[in-house]
Amino acid sequence: MVPSENVDTDQYFGGRRGVVALAVAYVAVGLGLFSSLATESITLFSGVLVAIVGLVGLSLYILYRREGLVTAENKLISIFVLVATGLLFGLFEFTDLPVEIVYGIVFGVGVVLPGLLLQYTDYESD
Repeated sequence: MVPSENVDTDQYFGGRRGVVALAVAYVAVGLGLFSSLATESITLFSGVLVAIVGLVGLSLYILYRREGLVTAENKLISIFVLVATGLLFGLFEFTDLPVEIVYGIVFGVGVVLPGLLLQYTDYESD
């Protein structure tokens, strides 16, 4: 299916007008960010950052609803990334291990281990 065909019948964001509105919002946020940096206004910069977080959240929601990103593989990877993040903070806070060792453990748990599980088991989907 061609992406332009799907835009007119999109039930999650109101068709072509919704996509155009989202694009205009991104351009407006970009201009606001530029303006806040040019004028050195921390108040405007803070407001723009909130708008950026909101737009990214909205975009992720739309992507999730359109594509169905919750798969068994993504759940497995998400679990290992969360465990690796917890390990990162825990190992830095409660141990005196060298930074290289901590990063090695985190990389092993967050990247290597789920990759091996997906490659060598039947957990992988088609």
